Amino acid sequence: MDSLYALYILLVSLAFISDVLIALQILSERRLSVHYSGDNPKASVIIPIRGSDECLASNVKSLLEQDYPDYEVIYVVDTDQKALAERLSGMGVKVVFSDFQCEMCSGKIRAQLSGLKSSDGDVIVFGDSDTRYDRGWLKEMVGGLKEFDATTTYPWPSPTKLTLKNLVRSGFWTLGFESQFSEKNRFLWGGSMAFRKEFVSRPDVIKELSEEWCDDCTLTRIIKRNKGKIGFLMSAMPLNVFNENDLIRWSSRQLITIRKYSPKGAKAYLFAGTLFLIFLVSSPLIPFNFTPYIMWVIKNLIRGKRYGRLAIVPSIMTILAIPYALFLLVYNWNRSEVTWRGKKYVVSNRS
Repeated sequence: MDSLYALYILLVSLAFISDVLIALQILSERRLSVHYSGDNPKASVIIPIRGSDECLASNVKSLLEQDYPDYEVIYVVDTDQKALAERLSGMGVKVVFSDFQCEMCSGKIRAQLSGLKSSDGDVIVFGDSDTRYDRGWLKEMVGGLKEFDATTTYPWPSPTKLTLKNLVRSGFWTLGFESQFSEKNRFLWGGSMAFRKEFVSRPDVIKELSEEWCDDCTLTRIIKRNKGKIGFLMSAMPLNVFNENDLIRWSSRQLITIRKYSPKGAKAYLFAGTLFLIFLVSSPLIPFNFTPYIMWVIKNLIRGKRYGRLAIVPSIMTILAIPYALFLLVYNWNRSEVTWRGKKYVVSNRS
């Protein structure tokens, strides 16, 4: 009986500590909602694309309507997708074909480096074709470079249909926010990252990218290795629009990438996810143990408040996504092969 009571006290104490830590995290993230202003150097927005995404038309429209005085939008298309290139040209954007020569890099990195060769801007901003950007996004991304060596943000998930796969992905996606409030653990998100061209065009940076699979992971590593600072702009948060048809494969790719490029982060989630699984399993007997989940939902509702009711579903689905990500991380712990846009890659350890 004494041991059961001690276990009860331990679990309640851990749940209470988790509540306090989440509350502190919420307060810390308020500092990220800062609007940065500055000069307006010419910017080149480079969008790698393969296939037609769910929100391509709104993606293009959002980029062409940025509240920024001097910029170009470059879509980079594979040579076997000429019909897509013609469609994009008809939408009024600059289109180039992916022709950078690298044997080891991913298709996305090849496209980014191809776009870089064709860019005229003093600032390079990489984006995604499945994302819808607010009018002030580019101004904030570029303006933040006055204070930081690179700027980034993270998107809010926006499923086009309320299917089970989309619901789980929505909750899973929000987990990407967890490291951003800490400058030490902050990482670049490939769908929104800005650099001065003089940095990203350096021969050593291009060489390192040309030997890698993950663009944002590699650029994060280079920035941190050079003691650079990454600015996270919560106020520039766009919408990631999707209709997920291959949830397990998509989720596994994210987790294998984290495991290979950030093993410390993967181990930290292994611990935290296990603790939250214990809270979830024990909550029918100890209702207080469910409070960390409630706090987590509140944290996400605050993050996504700018999108109103679109914040509700992903926030609630966090409850399912936390154990889902844990199980899938354990399952994929020793795996290296990922599939992305129809191509297979082997990801080696890159910490």
